[in-house]
Amino acid sequence: MPGTYLLYGGEGALKSVSLDGLPPEAWQVVRGDVAAPNDVIALYKSAAWLYRAVEQRAAALSALPYAWVVDGREQSEPPRLPFEIARLPEMLNQIEGWLTLYGAAYLYKGMNAARRVRSVRPIHPRTIKPVFDDARGLVAYERGGERLSPDEVCAIWMPVREAEIGAGFAPAQAALAAAGVVRGANALIDQMYAQGVLAPTIITVEGMPPSQELEKLESWVERSFAGIRNAFRTIALRAGIRVEPLGMVKLTDLAMVELTTSKREEIATALGVPHSLLFSSAANYATAQQDVLTFYDTTIIPQAQLIEAALNESIFARYGVRLKFKPELLPVYQTREAEKTARTLSLYKAGIVTRDEVRAALGFEG
Repeated sequence: MPGTYLLYGGEGALKSVSLDGLPPEAWQVVRGDVAAPNDVIALYKSAAWLYRAVEQRAAALSALPYAWVVDGREQSEPPRLPFEIARLPEMLNQIEGWLTLYGAAYLYKGMNAARRVRSVRPIHPRTIKPVFDDARGLVAYERGGERLSPDEVCAIWMPVREAEIGAGFAPAQAALAAAGVVRGANALIDQMYAQGVLAPTIITVEGMPPSQELEKLESWVERSFAGIRNAFRTIALRAGIRVEPLGMVKLTDLAMVELTTSKREEIATALGVPHSLLFSSAANYATAQQDVLTFYDTTIIPQAQLIEAALNESIFARYGVRLKFKPELLPVYQTREAEKTARTLSLYKAGIVTRDEVRAALGFEG
């Protein structure tokens, strides 16, 4: 019948309905949503740059070289303990991932009747709750209706700033707003292309054309507006029609590239990951190498020290064993030491520094 029709893309084929018969959802505002502050895992799954930064931290920490200190002597072989530690790198990866996302990581220490640890396994931070007492501090943990003593749980917490005890602020929480913008921008682009990059359109049919003409128009609309590859088909009609696209914000007007680049850099900064490690074109080789050192110096090594201290105090110390990370064995530090040695020796050969100064610079005693 004659009248005004609105064409819009739903989940499936393009539809044409009278304006008076529009469903309620046709009038909803479409926008990129930001997850609730506590829904960090949803953004981790949907914002690629947040996911990559979290995984970069976890992978780097779990790959750190380490040794065992037994009776004051370092050894590479795992010590004899009453529980399994063969998959330590996998556990370290999980711990660092949870610290980055939630600000806390927990390990359950399964004990026998003699209170000796028989097993160690990770507990998801969202399944356990510390219980504090104003006078005594931490008194227990609650998990699924069960109450665990502090001695049964190894708690690893990011440093707390707004309280005296407890888990601190998770790095990923600081990146939530930026990650939400990136996800919203991606969703907007995906939606526009799914609808053929066409704005909602009003088609007005003049006069009283026969039903065959209207059916021909609707068939043409479905073929032509339902995707980019069909956007240039033509149709011959005896009825007069007028096509009026509704207003739509252009992607160029949104400065989408500048916006998403800025937010991606915010994500990298919040998680302590240099931009060059996430953006392949962010730096030249020399700058990238320096950024790797900065990443380890300012992010990974402090995290390793935090985890190392917690594991040793809560689990290993009672057996006369200590875990010791050795980041100096990483190739990036070995290369830096080799370059430092070469520079120092060239200064010595040039008569600029003395033999004793060379020995001190290279860490030799005596």
